Amino acid sequence: MALFDKVWQQMNTRLDQAKINREIDRLRQALYINPNDTEALRQLGTTYQTSNMAEEAIETFIRLADLYQVSKQYDLALAYYRKIEKLGDNERRASILKEIERIHHGLSQFEEAYRTCRQIAEVYLAMNQKEAARGFFSSLPTFGDKDELYRKELREMIGVRDEAWAQGAKGTWMEEQSRTAGPAVAPLPGYPVSRAKVGVTQEEQLAFADLSILVVDDDPNICLLLSTAIKNLHCQVITANNGVEGVDKALRLRPNIIISDLLMPKMDGSQFFKKLQEYPETQSIPFVCLTSRGQEEEKVAALERGVEDYWVKPFSIAEITMRIKKLLQKQLQNVQSQYNAAGAGQVELAGNLGEMTPSDLLRFSEAKRKSGVLQLKSGDVEGAIFFQDGEISRRASTTFITKLEFWCFYVSITINLCSSNHYC
Repeated sequence: MALFDKVWQQMNTRLDQAKINREIDRLRQALYINPNDTEALRQLGTTYQTSNMAEEAIETFIRLADLYQVSKQYDLALAYYRKIEKLGDNERRASILKEIERIHHGLSQFEEAYRTCRQIAEVYLAMNQKEAARGFFSSLPTFGDKDELYRKELREMIGVRDEAWAQGAKGTWMEEQSRTAGPAVAPLPGYPVSRAKVGVTQEEQLAFADLSILVVDDDPNICLLLSTAIKNLHCQVITANNGVEGVDKALRLRPNIIISDLLMPKMDGSQFFKKLQEYPETQSIPFVCLTSRGQEEEKVAALERGVEDYWVKPFSIAEITMRIKKLLQKQLQNVQSQYNAAGAGQVELAGNLGEMTPSDLLRFSEAKRKSGVLQLKSGDVEGAIFFQDGEISRRASTTFITKLEFWCFYVSITINLCSSNHYC
């Protein structure tokens, strides 16, 4: 009798499994016809879950929750994300909890967002990934009126300390005077909120005013966003809508840096870069690729071809401003090093030229097609005009040009101009 019961139980199990398989096939077919059928997804996820097919259930419920989030049915999205979070391992839990936290933040439900952040920190600490917890904490947007309180509690929880450690270590790059964040800035939908401030010294403002950056992007919002960041650094900005227009402006205006989108009509970013390499006037201009394609192989391929840097959208406005600032500083250093390196070379005109008028010097440079730097100095105040083939290659500020004629009668003027095509 016991043998009969065992055989009967096995037969029932096989029948039940066959029934489940037929139901799964039916639901999959329904989703093949309509991938956004939320009811079919719900039934399929439940069937997987009751059949102990945990991974399949998780993937199905993620699709369902994502659909609810896209359609702005946030309560349903949160309900299914919470369901998934209970089914997965710690790594999956951390990923799903971050999605839950983003929804709460987007809805300004700061208390719920804070509670979810604590759960995320607990998961990371359980996996002994304290650095991952700190990295997550550093990227969090503001928590509204209780931002300071919530951040303090999260810092204490994950071990981000403000007090000095051994040998004065504090576990931060920030100096004490720069600890206060600026006002929160959310530049565009989908882009992270930025609270950091990028400082520019008066000396940098004067130096950057002579430099220009060409921004090439078919999205006018991105052009506006980058133009604002560049202007905040007191640098000149030029914009173009595609690579064809970018080539024309690069050849005519000779920018110091080019920042270009990858996916554009008419001529994309990679074609634009290749075209610039055909002209001696533009082939050495630092080229930055700005794109939403963040795959590792794309980055490596771009850098191998000679692209200066590769920035992925969406970006933090503060971070991108600092990156632009570093590029500008590098450009200034390159010009100065070229000048210093050639200073010991052939010099056709040098010395104290205070008795010559600026007009005489400019005419001489134009006639001889000189490349070099005209330096002006009065006490601790210095100025410079850069020439390339007899033309001023870096525009001086309006104030500088206005005062130049008067100033040069009262200052010591030295000039290093050589017949090569490089700065002296």
